[in-house]
Amino acid sequence: MRHARIAELTGSMSRLGLTVVAASLMLIPAVRAADVKELTEKLPHAYIGEFLWDDDNTVQNVVITFDKVQALNEQNAEARGCGSYEVGRSVTKIGVQMFIRLSDLEVEIFERAPDGGAFETEGSHRGKLSEDLQQIDAQWTTTASGKHGQLHLRAAASAACEPAEEL
Repeated sequence: MRHARIAELTGSMSRLGLTVVAASLMLIPAVRAADVKELTEKLPHAYIGEFLWDDDNTVQNVVITFDKVQALNEQNAEARGCGSYEVGRSVTKIGVQMFIRLSDLEVEIFERAPDGGAFETEGSHRGKLSEDLQQIDAQWTTTASGKHGQLHLRAAASAACEPAEEL
């Protein structure tokens, strides 16, 4: 008799477990932006982080700020702004354009118009924006050579495309 009740309890627990799993799967999309309008409103306007070429240990400090974020259609958005890469005391300023696909938060970031020095802009960063919109992890691929580098950014309360001036 007791075994029958345990089996009955186990069956009820299995149904409860399946119900919880099904309900949580329905809630997962609610964590990220529900529509492109919400994405454009909630996307942070500043990110800071690092870039490293795959064959080099030199850390490049990166700042990206977006001054314009807009919907392109119901599934895609664009963010435009500026950025800077700093290695030692050398700083290169660039223009930045990022495309975001709402369905999977895939991003592609293009860099243009570097302000001097040898700076690679023939390629793009492709990767993911985290569901909470607070991180970007992407891989740079140079068009001509296929050379790769890794970009890791995190949202910042504020940032400037230039390094802070020394006091």
